[in-house]
Amino acid sequence: MTLGTAAAGSVKAGGGAYNIGFNDGDETQFDAYDLAELLDCWVEFCAENGFQTNSVDYVERVCE
Repeated sequence: MTLGTAAAGSVKAGGGAYNIGFNDGDETQFDAYDLAELLDCWVEFCAENGFQTNSVDYVERVCE
């Protein structure tokens, strides 16, 4: 699914660390201020590593 769909309800403005699970078993983590910044990080990560941007399994906030 897309990052926006997976992140619904878990991404809050104000900053935090987020785990993104993707490709049925891989995971990465980004620090982001809000959904727009998290999306920018994700798109850049996918472009650099050859992943599809719609391969997200889940998004979870790991620090407040």
